[in-house]
Amino acid sequence: MKPFPFPDKENSMEELRQDYVFPKIEPERVDEIFEDAWAVGEEQARLFLERYDFGSQDKKLDMRKVFRESGIRLQEEDIDYVLGKRRYFAEYLSGKNLMKIYIRSVALWCETNGFSYEEGLNVILCHEYFHYLEWNVIGMTSRRYQVPILKIGSLKIGRTGVPSLSEIGANAFANICYGYLA
Repeated sequence: MKPFPFPDKENSMEELRQDYVFPKIEPERVDEIFEDAWAVGEEQARLFLERYDFGSQDKKLDMRKVFRESGIRLQEEDIDYVLGKRRYFAEYLSGKNLMKIYIRSVALWCETNGFSYEEGLNVILCHEYFHYLEWNVIGMTSRRYQVPILKIGSLKIGRTGVPSLSEIGANAFANICYGYLA
């Protein structure tokens, strides 16, 4: 089996450090909120594997099938979707129950990581399934910890979540499920 192609637990901390709201997080809480987001992903992965009756690594997950069984339509678009400096491989559109897959982006990622298209897409869809769970089952991991939108001295105005926590949870989810992917 190829090495896990997404950030592992150690490397996922970098996602949090690069979050635009990171400077607003109380330094003494950084490890705590990171561990919480990672634990959410791991727990959801265990529940997911139990739900699909994965007692051993002999049975393999086909994420296209999982999405179809969850009532999510898969729509493949023949583009390399880059916005700013970030390449997107897929995105879940919750209101439409639709997962858009960007074929050229996925193909580039697969080539870089030594996967066939279907193998790599399966890994990417596993990561994306966690985002589906956030929207439909468990709530947004990014909202589990709130930071002030604006802080002037001791005055704090508004609250917002930490977007990278959702990615950290998705990395943990995919990390646990990786050995079960077809």
